[in-house]
Amino acid sequence: MSTHHNKISLITINYNSTEYLKKLIKSSEKLQKYINEIIVIDNNSNLNNRNKLKKIEKNTLINTKLIRNKINLGFSKAVNQGIQFTKNNLILLINPDCLITNSDSIDEMINCINKSKNNIVVGGRIYKNNKGKIQYSATQGINFMTGIFEFTNVKRIWKNNPWSKNFWIETNKITKPINVSSLCGAFVLFKKKNKNIKFQFDENFFLYLEDVDFGLQISKLGYKVIFCPNSWIIHHGGRSNTSKYNIKLKYWYESRKYLFKKYLPKYQYIILKLIFSIEEKLLSLYHFLKNEPAY
Repeated sequence: MSTHHNKISLITINYNSTEYLKKLIKSSEKLQKYINEIIVIDNNSNLNNRNKLKKIEKNTLINTKLIRNKINLGFSKAVNQGIQFTKNNLILLINPDCLITNSDSIDEMINCINKSKNNIVVGGRIYKNNKGKIQYSATQGINFMTGIFEFTNVKRIWKNNPWSKNFWIETNKITKPINVSSLCGAFVLFKKKNKNIKFQFDENFFLYLEDVDFGLQISKLGYKVIFCPNSWIIHHGGRSNTSKYNIKLKYWYESRKYLFKKYLPKYQYIILKLIFSIEEKLLSLYHFLKNEPAY
């Protein structure tokens, strides 16, 4: 396989995860035959993290561009910002708290995306910390029932409900690449453009679910989103969340409403929005009574 067409731009969005980011960049240096540029978008991390970033830019073997935002623009906007600066058509979007521990995974993803001109996004398995548990990453399309049973706390009460099982592809044993609706944005390889179509994230999502929407949009255009089960990565997960969006629930609430508004018939969305609002109020009351912050 010629590597000439397979040069990759790596994009990662940093928010107070600089310690992990160093390790990610180190792990990507083994993949210089593919990755020839790294674009780090920093979403206004704290001062300590910003100072550490300076060293990273100077000390990498791969050409690294650091873009510092004066405010936190959110995930989708930052990704789109990164896309504008890339020189390759292949983009590897990866969370700063991930590690690429085997180069075969990138080979695998490139093989997957090159199989058809219609393959636009590919992703692999995501393991939580040192190849422990799998963090589900590939999904089927969303519907009204998914909204109730996967996107509310009903899921905590009834973990093995059939709608959640249908939503997550990996609840079945997958051994070969498979066409899916969407993939987790912590680890995806995608084409910046295909013919005249440029692919971008919907900036109405500040945080959460922008990846579900990205896959659904691509499927809607008649292109393919492929899950490659033999490609994998280690994800330390939620590392910027401890101090990140102290009100991260707020963004989750906004994103889930917007996602279902975008894809459900209006009458279904109105009912679901009501269910979401009742849940939000109940949770808020619960935290108030327990005298703890609601995030």
